[in-house]
Amino acid sequence: MGLALRLEGADRLSAMLRGLRLYQASPIVRTLPDPPAIWRRGAARLLDFGPEGGRPVLVAPSLINRHHILDLDEGASLMSHLAGAGLRPLLLDWGAPEAEERGFGLSDYVERRLLPAFDAAHEAFGGRIALTGYCMGGALAVALAGMRAGAVSRLALIGAPWDFAHMTPMRGALAALGATGDRATLERMIEGVAGAFGATPVTVLQAVFAQLDPGLAARKFRRFAKLDQKGAEARRFVLIEDWLNAGPPLSGPATREALIDWHLENATMRGRWRVAGEPVRPEAVRAPVLVAAARQDRITPPAATEAVAAALGDVRIIRPASGHVGMIVGRGARAALWRPLADFLSA
Repeated sequence: MGLALRLEGADRLSAMLRGLRLYQASPIVRTLPDPPAIWRRGAARLLDFGPEGGRPVLVAPSLINRHHILDLDEGASLMSHLAGAGLRPLLLDWGAPEAEERGFGLSDYVERRLLPAFDAAHEAFGGRIALTGYCMGGALAVALAGMRAGAVSRLALIGAPWDFAHMTPMRGALAALGATGDRATLERMIEGVAGAFGATPVTVLQAVFAQLDPGLAARKFRRFAKLDQKGAEARRFVLIEDWLNAGPPLSGPATREALIDWHLENATMRGRWRVAGEPVRPEAVRAPVLVAAARQDRITPPAATEAVAAALGDVRIIRPASGHVGMIVGRGARAALWRPLADFLSA
């Protein structure tokens, strides 16, 4: 039995390493060009996917990782799907933090980047603007929708964290890396990393996410090794993996606000998160809301996402049978999320 286990372990390790080598040697790269930017401030840009005359929808991605996941590839672009449905997606690219943004907390990103981008879109196109937020961008979108209640026509929240009491996988991941304890201890850890690098590198953030499922990397690279390396599935794998590993750093204050105010103290759910000096309250939103909570989401479990619905009035919840990233670019994304989202935003 011991010999059999050792042989099986060796086979699995060999397959994983082969998959890793194939990934590292892959010539596949993302080739989609970014559309024109209609607004810029600091590192941030607002990308206009057209078409002319379409109903504008401002889309806020997460501050962690690039905006590319929403426009990954031909046939794997939520932005292109929305544009094809007659909407006009305006995707906010946060960019990598520059000198000013290295001092930004999450509330600064709302007040000094998301809010001006929304106001610019409102001025450019007139009328009310629909708003969509993915992951952390969803929580930021809730703040904006409350501040501009009369100007937001519809709000869609996709895998957006709100009640961090239900973020048990993430708390376990932080604990595995020693990031537990009181506020002062966490602040010292974050300040040490951000001080050394100028901001929190994506490799540090990826180490946290890796602890959500420590065996995931081995499984996915073993599976990748079995794929046709010239096929569509292998291409999608490489593009997603590149996206995961090439994200921008996160400013120190934003890291502190996310890990301490949100994760440790649940400031969002408790009404203690403040933007522009005022507490962020979902009940201030005056627009119809769509909440997408993926059933297999380990990054933002469904209960953490759906909790915001209790404070909203006109709300609909959909539950794709996928994970956090799969509901955006997975095989079933078109039917489970893209189409209902386009229908909601077009209504």
